[in-house]
Amino acid sequence: MDEVKRYVNLAFIVGAMIMAWLLTNIVKWGLGTFSVTDKKLMGQYVTIGSVSGIVLAIIVTVLLWKNARVYSWALNVANEMKQVTWPTGDETKYAMKVVIIMSCIVALILFCFDFVSKWLTGIILGIN
Repeated sequence: MDEVKRYVNLAFIVGAMIMAWLLTNIVKWGLGTFSVTDKKLMGQYVTIGSVSGIVLAIIVTVLLWKNARVYSWALNVANEMKQVTWPTGDETKYAMKVVIIMSCIVALILFCFDFVSKWLTGIILGIN
């Protein structure tokens, strides 16, 4: 159970980082849309938009992490993922080969249908 909790907590941290990047860009875009200058606080990259996006992401992540329903749902998902029987590397390679071969066969059949229908249309309309 501790291993599952570790993965769930790591997922929340990664989600917070992705959300921080996304919210930082959204805030900067919103400031630019309303012609508000994004003031630099420290250096080139630390601006009001970036700090507000990061703070907002931290707040949302902590609220979700502390929510019992969300956290238990994430634990249930992680437990279910542990029970999944994942294919081996050889099975994955075999399945990939089957998909590529079948895609080529379907593409060849569609090419033949297209060629024959173009040829028949040309004969019917007298274009050839």
